[in-house]
Amino acid sequence: MRKTINNSQWWRSRTWAVPSLVRRKSLAGTSKALYGSQPAGQSRALENLRYPNTTLGGLLDQTAARFGDVPALIYGESSQTYQELAEQVNRIAAGLRRLEVVKGDRILMVLPNCPEFVSVFLAAQKLGSVLVNAGPLMGADDLRQLIAMTKPRLVVALDLQAPVLAPLAAGDKEVCWLWVSLKNYQTVWKRMGYRAKLWHSQHRNGFCGRTVRIEDLIANAPSRPPSVAPDLDDIAVLQPTGGTTGTLKVAQLSHRNLLANATQLAVCMRPRLGQERLLAILPMFHVYGLSTCLFTALFNASTLLLVTRFCIGQLLDVIGEQRPTISPLAPAILDPMCDELEQRPRPDVIEVLRGGIVTSGAAPLTPETFRRFEALTGVGIVQGYGLTEASPVTHANPMDSPRAGSIGLPLPDTQVRLADLQDSQRDAAAGEPGELLVSGPQVTIGYLDHPDETQRILSIDHNGRRWLHTGDVVQVDEDGFFYVIDRRKDMINRGGLKVYPAKVERILKMHAQVEDAAVVGRADAVHTEVVVAVLVLKEPAVDPESFVESLRAQCREHLAPYEVPQTFEFIDSLPRTALGKMQRYQLRDPAALERMEFPGDVQKVDGSNGKQARAAKGEQN
Repeated sequence: MRKTINNSQWWRSRTWAVPSLVRRKSLAGTSKALYGSQPAGQSRALENLRYPNTTLGGLLDQTAARFGDVPALIYGESSQTYQELAEQVNRIAAGLRRLEVVKGDRILMVLPNCPEFVSVFLAAQKLGSVLVNAGPLMGADDLRQLIAMTKPRLVVALDLQAPVLAPLAAGDKEVCWLWVSLKNYQTVWKRMGYRAKLWHSQHRNGFCGRTVRIEDLIANAPSRPPSVAPDLDDIAVLQPTGGTTGTLKVAQLSHRNLLANATQLAVCMRPRLGQERLLAILPMFHVYGLSTCLFTALFNASTLLLVTRFCIGQLLDVIGEQRPTISPLAPAILDPMCDELEQRPRPDVIEVLRGGIVTSGAAPLTPETFRRFEALTGVGIVQGYGLTEASPVTHANPMDSPRAGSIGLPLPDTQVRLADLQDSQRDAAAGEPGELLVSGPQVTIGYLDHPDETQRILSIDHNGRRWLHTGDVVQVDEDGFFYVIDRRKDMINRGGLKVYPAKVERILKMHAQVEDAAVVGRADAVHTEVVVAVLVLKEPAVDPESFVESLRAQCREHLAPYEVPQTFEFIDSLPRTALGKMQRYQLRDPAALERMEFPGDVQKVDGSNGKQARAAKGEQN
C-alpha cells in the first residue's frame, strides 16, 4: 500500500507571506495524498490556485504600483527601481511603436542577460508583440532557419554580434535592427577593451533594413503606457526548442502559460514580497532562466541580480557581495562551485547560501553533487524538472526537505500520468516505470506551424484534458516522489544545453572524407554529458590531429560552440541492426566500444588540444 503524504510536506512551512494572488480558493482536501489516491499510473497535486487576471506587461504595472521603490535590477554598479523600470519599458514600447512594431508582430531577441533584455522583453509584452527568444549562443544555421520560420519585424542584438548577424540580414529590407551596447556598464579599463572589440567587429555593409541604437530609441520617446493590451491567451513567447527529435521547432507559450508557472513556483517557494534578491546567472534566453529568474522576480517584486557570463570566481564574488536569497542554478554551475569552494573556502559565500534557497534544473542533478554541495555549504539543493513545452517547470522538491536524486513532486494544478512504455494509451502498472505525461495550465498549445509534431507530443483524453508527452521514463517511490530513470530520446544534455545527434551528424557527413557518423553523449562530472563523434572514414586519415581540426572548423561554422564534439573516435563500421537502425547504446560506453568485434583498431582524438590515443580491441584507451 502506498503511503499517504501530508500536504504540509509540500506547502512549505516557512513563515513567509504568500502573495494574495496565489492563495488557494479552498483548504478542503488538504489531507489527501499527492500520490496514491489516484488510479494506477496517475498523480495529482493540490489544485485550485487563483491565477493573475493580467498579462506580463500588466504584471509589471502592478508590481511597480505596489513596490515602486524596490530595486528591480542590479547589474554591476548600476541599479534600477521598479518604478524606473516601468517608465523605461513604456518609453521603449513607444519607441518600438514608432518603428511600426504593432500587436502580433514578432521581435527576435539575440541578447544575453543584461538590463536591456528585461526592458525590451517587457516592452514587447506591453505592445502585445511576440518575443522570439533566441539568445546569442544559437548557431548561424539555426538562427537563419529561425528567422525564416518566425519572420520577425524587429531583431534586437548586441552591437558586438554584428559580424555574425550581417550575413543573415543580407538583402532583407523589411527587418529593422535595434542595437544594444554594454559598453557603459563596464569599468574604465574594460570599456576600452569593449571599444576595441567593437571597432574590430564593425560590419555596416549588409544591413539593408533600418538600424537604430536603443539609446536613440529611448531618447525621444514618451513614458506613456501603450494603449493596446494583449489577451491572456495571446502568445507571449516563441521559444526555440528541438523537442524530442532535434529538429528545430518553436514552442508557443501564452501569457496564461507563463504566469501560471510563475504562480505555481511562488506557491512552492513562498517568497517574501518585495524582499527577495534573486541571482540571475541562468541565461534568460532559455525558458528555464526566463521563468525562474525574470518572471519569478517580477511576480514577487524581487530584486534581480543580473550576471551576463558565467565565471566561477566572479559568480562567487557576486554572491558574497550582493547576497542573493534565491539562487536558481544548474549542475554545470554547481559542480565548478563545489570545486572552487573545496580549493578556496569562502565563508562569506557559504553564509549567504545558508540563508537562502538554492535550486537546480536544466539537467539532472546527480546524488553525488547534491551531497557534495550539502557537505560544503550545509544547504540541500532543491531539484526541479521541466521542459520548454511546459513553460517550463512541472515538478519540484519541497523547499525544506529536498531528496537527492529526485525531481520532487508535481507542482500545484499539475496532473501527471505514467504511461505504459509499450502502449501510451494505457497507464503503467503501480510501482512500474512509465513515460511521464503532464497536464496543467503551463502546458503549451503546440509548436508554431508544426501540426504533425504538435500532434506527436500532445494528446487529448476523453475529458478534453491536454497531455504533454515528455519522452522521459520515470518511477515514483512510496511517498510520491518522482525519479527520472531513463530517456527515450537520444538528446545529449551538455550542462543544461540540448545537443541533438542527428543535427551534428548531418554536419559531420558534409566532410568529403566522412563515410558515416554517429554522435552520442557520455557521462561527465562537470558538463553532465560530453559530445562524442564516432566516425567511419572513406580512407584512413594520414594526420588524425589535423583532420580533426578540419572537422572542428566545419562544425564551428554551422553549429553552436556547445554542439561541437569534444572527442572524435574512428572505427571501421558503426553498429546497426539488420534493418540499418543505429544502435547508439553500443557507442555510449567506451569500454563496450572497445570490446566490439570490429575488423580494426579504435582511434581516438580527445580534447581541443588534439591529444591522440590509439587502442587495439579489448585494450584500455
